[in-house]
Amino acid sequence: MISKKIVLGEVIEKYPEVAPIFAGAGLHCIGCHVSAYESLEDGCLSHGFSPNDIDDLVKKANEKIALYDKLDKISFTTSAVKEFGKRILKEKSKFIKIEPLFGGEFDFVPVNKKEDDDVEIIFGEEKSKVTILIAPRIERMLRGVIIDFDLKKKDFVASRRKDSASEKKKSAKK
Repeated sequence: MISKKIVLGEVIEKYPEVAPIFAGAGLHCIGCHVSAYESLEDGCLSHGFSPNDIDDLVKKANEKIALYDKLDKISFTTSAVKEFGKRILKEKSKFIKIEPLFGGEFDFVPVNKKEDDDVEIIFGEEKSKVTILIAPRIERMLRGVIIDFDLKKKDFVASRRKDSASEKKKSAKK
């Protein structure tokens, strides 16, 4: 959870799901250089927010964070894992890294190096092991998503699981 004293850039890096909430409230500077050292409260005050507005914004952000905390982790179908394995063998790499692309899409890149903070998702036994690496921020963005490999399209496809926590919450409100 966050407080109004946390550095704005840290909030967005750790909890990317709150960016639309901040932007919707009129805090459009979340990507500016000042966000790297300015607190959420200071940023809001410099944009004319009242103390009550700031408290409401923190409350909404924490609700969104709590929702994402309950989402299922990213998952992969057997055909997706098999395709990852083929790519690892073909490229003689150790891992598949999930990389963001412009426009909200992602690519699955064979790599040999693991970053210190990468989240590892491991499938299979030692001889046929497939390790998928994902940055913590990206892992959080992809919660509740299942990745499949479509043999007809010869491409990966992603969808939100119908049984994810967000869907459970929606159905509970009806």
